[in-house]
Amino acid sequence: MVSLLVGLAEFVEGDLAAILAAAIATDSIESGQLSVLAVRALLFPFQLIFIGMVVTAALWVFRRRDRFGNWVLGDSMAERISSTDLVAGDRPPVLQPERRRTLQQFLSSAIAFAAIFVAVLLGLGQFVERGDLAVVVAALTSSLTWGARLPISDYLGGISNIFENNLAVGDQISYKQVDRTVSGLVESVDLRFMSVRADTGELTSIPFGELRVFRNLSRGEHIGVYAGFPIAAEDLSRAVDLLEDLAPQSMELVPDLVEPWQPISLEGEMGAILDLHLFGKTTPNREDDLQLALHSVVQQKFAAEGIRLRVKGGDQS
Repeated sequence: MVSLLVGLAEFVEGDLAAILAAAIATDSIESGQLSVLAVRALLFPFQLIFIGMVVTAALWVFRRRDRFGNWVLGDSMAERISSTDLVAGDRPPVLQPERRRTLQQFLSSAIAFAAIFVAVLLGLGQFVERGDLAVVVAALTSSLTWGARLPISDYLGGISNIFENNLAVGDQISYKQVDRTVSGLVESVDLRFMSVRADTGELTSIPFGELRVFRNLSRGEHIGVYAGFPIAAEDLSRAVDLLEDLAPQSMELVPDLVEPWQPISLEGEMGAILDLHLFGKTTPNREDDLQLALHSVVQQKFAAEGIRLRVKGGDQS
């Protein structure tokens, strides 16, 4: 208790030893200085104990940050309105269990950061006066603003995600990684990083500052799929007419379709061989099946009409 009082008093009052020494009657300047040194020597062990208490408390909060996050959030809004018998899939995104898990992880990270920051501040306050400490914090902040601009950008991106609700734990997203596009499941998030388990199995930690453009495949009921078919330019008109005629019955030909397919040209290029694409919509996690089904059905229909699939720069496929 004495260490706690001494530590807090030192942080609030500044030079506690000088204040206590001034209360002692002294006959000269030399004796006053000796009194200050004596009081500082007396208080020093209590200050060390206070720092140990602060660090221990910060570590205790850090290890239990998830519990504190759940306690701060309290009962979920979905549980409070459970009398309405909303089905989990019919709830708005803000009431989904994934949204609550995301908020809990963000809040746990913020609590851990706050505990460590307060512990460092109280520890430095034992040896640095508050005025000087404010100058030190301001200097560190200004220098770190440039030197740590990337981590700061990551933290700001994580904080903005809390309010914008762009993604949550359990969402299936697609993002750009170097020269390829990766699709995966969001497993965990904090204020700076997001962990995504790719469909191929690897786990990737992505800073929020670098996750600027991505597709959230879990926020819509349907996913668009493109299937390409290279054909000769003289067969383009017949191929388009055939696909448009088959569009009304395309959902019967390809059960994974949720809407009739649409023939389109993505590149808009002209040449001896053209890429004709089919666009179709399907439910999440059925994209590969739809791709295979579209190629199988279209190849059969083209073969029956004498339309050959080509390879650019080569013979027919």
